[in-house]
Amino acid sequence: MPAIFVDTDNSNPKEKLYNGVKAGQSAAKVEDKMQAVVKKIIDKAAGFTTTKFNNAKGYVIRLEISKLEVADHKTKCTLSGSIVRYPKGVTKKGAKGDEMLSLGWGGSATADGTSEGSLLDCVEAVAESMVPKSVPVMTADYPKR
Repeated sequence: MPAIFVDTDNSNPKEKLYNGVKAGQSAAKVEDKMQAVVKKIIDKAAGFTTTKFNNAKGYVIRLEISKLEVADHKTKCTLSGSIVRYPKGVTKKGAKGDEMLSLGWGGSATADGTSEGSLLDCVEAVAESMVPKSVPVMTADYPKR
């Protein structure tokens, strides 16, 4: 069986995989951090790759800051995520659409301080707790494709 591909390409502004817009000026750094965590964890997972290959089949992990609170010398962030099949499936009407595997997937963390570094630490901690949970979900779904 070929490796299960996980798309981490966040370069298309219309199809953002990682959304840090709630982080304001730090959005791009937050998105880069989410992408780095997904790549690091998926590339270490047996049977998975983030390197695209011909006719790759797999998944897309989407992460987004859903809540951000910076107050009282602390940074609290909540991420929400989803896992969708890659490539996009074709609907009954012939259009391409996302086939969701999971919804309501998320986590929160709090970091000391209110700097951009605290924000990045917070996002990294949540992503590191979420992404490993995606591996068994994708592994279980893959044979059904």
